[in-house]
Amino acid sequence: MKIKHLLIPFVYSISWSYVPSGLGTESPSIPGLLMPGVFAQENDDTIDFQSDGRSGNRTGGGSRSKCPPMDFPLTALVPESNWGRTVAAHPTLWFYVPYSPEQAPVGEFVLQDEAGNDVYRLPFQLSQTPGLVRLSIPDTQEPLKRGNWYRWYFSLYCDRDKSASPVFAQGWIQRIPLTPTLENQLNTAKPREDQVYVANRIWFDALTHLANLRLANSPHVTDEDWRNLLQGKGVNLELPSQELSVGYVIFNEPRSLGEL
Repeated sequence: MKIKHLLIPFVYSISWSYVPSGLGTESPSIPGLLMPGVFAQENDDTIDFQSDGRSGNRTGGGSRSKCPPMDFPLTALVPESNWGRTVAAHPTLWFYVPYSPEQAPVGEFVLQDEAGNDVYRLPFQLSQTPGLVRLSIPDTQEPLKRGNWYRWYFSLYCDRDKSASPVFAQGWIQRIPLTPTLENQLNTAKPREDQVYVANRIWFDALTHLANLRLANSPHVTDEDWRNLLQGKGVNLELPSQELSVGYVIFNEPRSLGEL
């Protein structure tokens, strides 16, 4: 498998105010953590992230944005419900970005608690997109609190002075405990821990682990594994065909504006 490139940025947080408008914080009815005795197998039937939704939008919105229309819009790699779980203290989120750095010269990622307080904020510049972008909360930040919900916003501005509205996606992430049972399942399943995360409906860690296997050129992961996850029940992500193929995947990471 050929990986085109991987860029590793230096990131830091900047605190300024962020006031989203017209956005609710209602909580859905969320099923409890599953602890099956078997792991997810490699077919669509075992990948099921169907659930009640939370307010948000996983595809780029912003009617007054100056960003040009695309066949495939800015898309957060999250289930249709707009939320997902993680056991990670500093999780990674993934996005499909259709714009080049020239088309969208400024971006911003914001993570807030349920009260709307900033937890992490990163003004950034895209690097070598279009393609898949991963954004990790750095270890220098306070860890996410177990059981808490956090709202994230991923915004792109197609004018450098940010005078027009951005195109943006938004959703939710919840950190849950890593129980002894789950930890034992993960240890048993190596190197395919993503199957355990899928069986327990832990979206962000399933996605990140499978993506990292692809990045490492692992013989344990195939195009079908990646495609099944992105198009499983309750997910149904619509992405360009090359982003569903191991051989053509591009992983980018945004660069902090403070490093430019």
